[in-house]
Amino acid sequence: MLADLVRGYYEAKWGAPNRIARFDAFGHTIEIYKWEPDATGEEVTIYATNGASASRVLPGGHRVEFFVGFHPEFDGIAPALSLLATYPLQEGDLRPGDTVTMGDPLWAGAPASTFLIVPQIEELLEPLLLPDASHVQFCEVLPISETELEIKRQRGAVWLLGDLNDRGIATWEHQRAYL
Repeated sequence: MLADLVRGYYEAKWGAPNRIARFDAFGHTIEIYKWEPDATGEEVTIYATNGASASRVLPGGHRVEFFVGFHPEFDGIAPALSLLATYPLQEGDLRPGDTVTMGDPLWAGAPASTFLIVPQIEELLEPLLLPDASHVQFCEVLPISETELEIKRQRGAVWLLGDLNDRGIATWEHQRAYL
């Protein structure tokens, strides 16, 4: 089963998750796994989906799962991350640089209602090759505000990420300074 392959892949990389949350949305079960910084070596708590890749195989044998890192940890991201994971199951393909706007804040009081699929300079997780010759790509996501979404539309995702970096904005903090 695909979900077992994805979970085994994560566990081979980071060990068993510290916590698992299960969500049922739009007829799909999505699991959100959590690893503490000492398990990942990334200095952030990582939350990752398992279930988005159950979608039909997209062009090029492409399937996708998502992950986000926060420091300090922020379990409040799990419900929004599970809804993001239903996007490929309902709507179709997502690639780095794409955005998905949820309509509501990503968590209570959040200044962000959109996820940016982060273009990777260096992949944290290599694609998982599957027995049917398709693959699962693991995409980092970043919550962004409406202003940041507009900047991304005007100048592109790479420019937005560079601007946040240049301003010294710690994107791994859920209560970061949003533009």
